[in-house]
Amino acid sequence: MTKSKVFSHVFDEETLRNVNKLQGDGYISNLLGPIGTGKESYVFYSRDFHDKLVAVKIHRHNIDAFKSIPAYIRLRGRKSGGFLKQINDWTRFEYNFLSKAHNLGINTPEPIRCYENIIVMQFIGSDDNPSKLAVKDRDFDAEKWYGLIIKFIVDMAKNGMIHGDLSPYNILNYNGEPFIIDFSQALKLSSSTINFLIRDITNINNWFLSLKYKSTKEAKEIIEEIGWKDEN
Repeated sequence: MTKSKVFSHVFDEETLRNVNKLQGDGYISNLLGPIGTGKESYVFYSRDFHDKLVAVKIHRHNIDAFKSIPAYIRLRGRKSGGFLKQINDWTRFEYNFLSKAHNLGINTPEPIRCYENIIVMQFIGSDDNPSKLAVKDRDFDAEKWYGLIIKFIVDMAKNGMIHGDLSPYNILNYNGEPFIIDFSQALKLSSSTINFLIRDITNINNWFLSLKYKSTKEAKEIIEEIGWKDEN
């Protein structure tokens, strides 16, 4: 995508004001990239006032698909306010879940700042080279990774969290270690959301089976390990 198309897709007047605010506060400088794109957001990289690399995730304000309210948004409860406020609330929700996961010791980018529809976080990579998605960089120990990723799923679930969209497209390979990214579809664990947890486990199992790793655990076994029980 050309720079002009990226600009038109991401930088509406409100977002430009938000970028200027973060630049003025020293959290970012000029945006470089993008290093990640999706239908809902773009990820750029920048440098803060300490000249340290940071990643900058911008949720788009002009998301037609979002206006139909995806299932994971409905499951978070009713939202009030206009469309832009809902996007900003959605961004804050992701930031809060990312912060909680990071504080639990899950390998995630360290959250730095959330402002309106923008999240500033740790840049995962070296120099100006972002780490690759696990689906594109398979140079890792499958046994070690499977154990770690399932541990991350269990630890989050024990603390009432589900990633909601876990797959090799949302895991970075950073120096041979898995780093979980993109908590935009994260949910609180409940009887209404348990299927999203099962889907995460199934996605990871199917991925590792495709890598010829045969020692995967059944979703039922992992849920028993979590100790979750349907209270309904």
